[in-house]
Amino acid sequence: MTSPPEEIVIRCPECGHVYKDWHRASINLQLDPFDDDYVDKATSSTCPRCNCKVNHEALIVRPNEIWEIG
Repeated sequence: MTSPPEEIVIRCPECGHVYKDWHRASINLQLDPFDDDYVDKATSSTCPRCNCKVNHEALIVRPNEIWEIG
């Protein structure tokens, strides 16, 4: 099962700016055929001040049944 989107508050590790974004804690691509761009957006965020990309830990199940941390 893919978890629902959740709003989160992030402190940028580069500049310290605090901002809101969203993520999914788990994504099952066997059930929900999201493309790679969507998976990237659901498992990371970009600081609006300095453009630092922050990767969120998420469990991703690929269609070939391989589980990986995103």
